Amino acid sequence: MALSLYNKWMFSKHPNNNGRDNLNFPFPLFTTSVHMVVQFLGSWMVLQLLPRFKPPKSHSLTLKDYGTRIGPCGVATGLDIGFSNASLKTITLAFYTMCKSSSLAFVLLFAFLFKLERLRASLVLVIAIITAGVVLMVAHETRFVLEGFLLVMTASCLGGLRWALTQILLKENPSTANPFSSIYHLAPIMFTSLFMIAMILEGPVALIKAELWHSRGLMAIPILLFPSILAFLMTASEFGLIQRTSVVTLSVAGILKEVLTIGASAVIYGDALTLLNLSGLFVTILGIALYNVLRFRSMRKKVKQAVSDEQEGRLAESVPLRGDQAEGIETVYPQR
Repeated sequence: MALSLYNKWMFSKHPNNNGRDNLNFPFPLFTTSVHMVVQFLGSWMVLQLLPRFKPPKSHSLTLKDYGTRIGPCGVATGLDIGFSNASLKTITLAFYTMCKSSSLAFVLLFAFLFKLERLRASLVLVIAIITAGVVLMVAHETRFVLEGFLLVMTASCLGGLRWALTQILLKENPSTANPFSSIYHLAPIMFTSLFMIAMILEGPVALIKAELWHSRGLMAIPILLFPSILAFLMTASEFGLIQRTSVVTLSVAGILKEVLTIGASAVIYGDALTLLNLSGLFVTILGIALYNVLRFRSMRKKVKQAVSDEQEGRLAESVPLRGDQAEGIETVYPQR
């Protein structure tokens, strides 16, 4: 939530609720690429200082791994974060947060495609409910900007792809089996993709002439670096949560954060919310909560089945064989 509030202050030109202007640094893609450099350096330091996080040398990544897994995941992650930040230039933080809450629908879609989740009618219903919620949220947005809306929805779609690929990466490859080794390998790809797009869309000349360098002087450096430290800690936490649970659990855990962010945006930035906007948010959260209930029931059923199987196995071991059952069973002695 703190990172979202900071990014809104940094990239938007609209004044906040206190009448003070935001920083209005219109280079979100470049800024996000700087974040990737800090994340790479942070993960490298952790791997050097805490060797237990280093992957075994016998499982080094190949060019095929970079081409089929690391590369796509890095590009999707970088563009998800970059487009999300870029959308904050034009749309309100509350509207941005409501649109990003649709990420679970895209997460489920890509989870189906990559066979991380089994396609079921109940999950299709969850996607339909979340989609309906997004439609309601967009219907009467007081400050609707098409460019910002398209950016944030593209980011949501890329976010679904990002976390599906991340789950595969964390659970199937020893070289990326922990958050820090994953960031270490992904950050250079994320930086490269973001920096190239930033130079094309935002322009090096405009960046060099940006008002920030003249008005803030050396203070511009910590202004750029502070959110990158927050982003590193947040990304490491997200990767760790996925490793221990699942990609969808991360989306469900974000509900409280989204509600708090919307409340904070109304207080700090004066973002207006209509009844229809709030209804759409409620429908979206309802869809996410429904998925949570379905997943809980599924997990409880699996636990009961596992306990039942274990009890049956113990019972079979405790029943002695009858004479006719024991006949013909060859005794095997260990060879000396």
